[in-house]
Order: sequence, then structure tokens, then C-alpha cells
Amino acid sequence: MRRVHAALLDRKGLSPSALADLLSDLRREVQALPFGVPDADDLPRETYRDLRARIARAWPELGFYDPATGRALSTCDLPAEIGDALDDLTDLARDLGTALTLTDTDEADALAWLRFSHDIHWGDHVQDVTRHLRWLG
Repeated sequence: MRRVHAALLDRKGLSPSALADLLSDLRREVQALPFGVPDADDLPRETYRDLRARIARAWPELGFYDPATGRALSTCDLPAEIGDALDDLTDLARDLGTALTLTDTDEADALAWLRFSHDIHWGDHVQDVTRHLRWLG
């Protein structure tokens, strides 16, 4: 989880396809966790706008894509659904950041949040954006 979170924010020379591999591995690991709902009353959350700007600086080639194919979109080539890679990665980074913060106080809550947020939110983002990342190479 830490490795993926760090890769989203700071890249460190990763290719988009290497990020896709990390995301796929994380998703598989999280799906193996038991399902639970965290007990934490007040979940720590980073500001979306600032987090998205940081990810955009680390991954400037990302943009809008067709979730069915992963291919990048131009303004003349719009499918029925549009994926936003920066939104996908920002949502994932927020949820992972919350889990990482929870590890400082309650590891069980952190794991519960990780699985819960995967099942209700970021798991779908990862599934969609990995096609795009692999298409980019």
C-alpha cells in the first residue's frame, strides 16, 4: 500500500504500465482481505484538489480515456462513458492515504478501511485506469 501510494505521488521513473502492474497487485492483495467496516468515526482525508495537482505533476501524460479500451481520447472521439485517469488516481491516493494514516492508530481499522473503500470505490477506478496505463505503455 505504501509503495503504490508513493508511486502515485512521486512516480520515481515508473512507466504507466509499471504503475498498472502495481495497481493490479494491490487490488488482488486487498481483495484477499476479509471484508469489514472501519470503526473510525472521523476518517482523515486529504484535500482532493491539492492531491490531484500533485498527481498531475507526477503523471503529466495521463488524461481522459475510453474505459472500454483504455485508449486516450481526443475531443473529436467521445464514447458514451469517459474515464479521467487523474480522477481515478486521485481517488485511489486519497483512500490509500486514509488507510496509511489509520495504521498509526489502529491497524485493524486501516485494513478494514482499505477493503471497504476498495469494494465501494477505488477498486472500480483501478480496474478502469489500468487498461489506460497499459495502453500508454
